[in-house]
Amino acid sequence: MAENRRLPGECCVIVLRPEERPARALTETLRELAPLEENDLMAEDGAGRALIIKGGNDPEEIGEYAAALLGTLEGETGLRLRAGISDVHRAPEEWPAGYREALAALETGDRYRRKAPVQIYSHQMLERMLDQVPAPVRRGLREQVFGSHPERFLTEETLETAEQLFDADLNLSVAARQMFVHRNTLTYRLDRIQRETGLDLRSFRDAVIFRLLMTAPEEMGGMEN
Repeated sequence: MAENRRLPGECCVIVLRPEERPARALTETLRELAPLEENDLMAEDGAGRALIIKGGNDPEEIGEYAAALLGTLEGETGLRLRAGISDVHRAPEEWPAGYREALAALETGDRYRRKAPVQIYSHQMLERMLDQVPAPVRRGLREQVFGSHPERFLTEETLETAEQLFDADLNLSVAARQMFVHRNTLTYRLDRIQRETGLDLRSFRDAVIFRLLMTAPEEMGGMEN
């Protein structure tokens, strides 16, 4: 690694990927604007991405750190990044696996949650499972739920309603506040989604099905037939 520091124990690998290749090395900008904490390490991967070995055993907490880091960089330089967070690893020989997990988290996020700048590998189990489903099967399931022209149903309003509800852990009051709408308005939208798809997003089972199918890529992943 590029830093001469004591190696961290439990840690996650963060891969920071710029949306556009910056004029200077990303690690140089990071060192200026976001100095590393004790025992954290930084390196480059030769593809314009920066790696941070971040001490800690909570990927979600490290994801919050990455989100704050991305906000600082965009605010100070205009540079927009996405971050992938690996599982927790406990020895340097595990870091290459962590690097691959962080890259996989970014790639999975590109397919399923394009708007989220931070992707956490351990939170993507359902998406990785869906990637193993053959594309023709995914297309058939999407058509079964959304019809032959899903773009007509998956409008910006429908997608925002679903995403806000999922982010609020299916809590209608919290989701309505986040959307700045009355709870009755949200209920009306959910009733309409249920009428058109047969799925009630207030039900955990139906919400999982909807969440996966609304973002499932038709041409990526598992076994193509």
